[in-house]
Amino acid sequence: MDKIDKQILKTLQQDGRKKNNELAKEAGLAPSSMLERVKKLEEKKIITRYRAVMDPVKLGFNAQGFVCISLTRHQVDNIQNLEKEINEIPNVRACYHVTGRFDYLIHLVAKSLDDFGNIIKDKVATIPGMGKIETFFIYSEVKPDQGWPIDAA
Repeated sequence: MDKIDKQILKTLQQDGRKKNNELAKEAGLAPSSMLERVKKLEEKKIITRYRAVMDPVKLGFNAQGFVCISLTRHQVDNIQNLEKEINEIPNVRACYHVTGRFDYLIHLVAKSLDDFGNIIKDKVATIPGMGKIETFFIYSEVKPDQGWPIDAA
């Protein structure tokens, strides 16, 4: 991956709808060369998809938080079952299997604090093998996700 590929990745992270002609002009390439470069980045699975970034409040999600989970036992069945169940909860934005005091870190969104609590009680806490659950509500977003630090790669 050269300097131009990195520039392409940085630009597309900021604006995934940027037209090929604009990308080419900014990089000083012919549109056909730019199209070829982007396709190669897609084929290599460096670019895996394109998506829109949305305002959660305008979508009706007024409560966000991180949910830390500990399993009662670290057995394959418990791990696989938890991961399957978590993937079926639409309010879970992301889930990470982590080291440390907890086993999983989940980013969860809900319409309200009451709704958030109901999701924890009715969906998360009922998963077999669930141990301790600790929740951290988000007051505000200090630095939004701006993509991967391409220059540090």
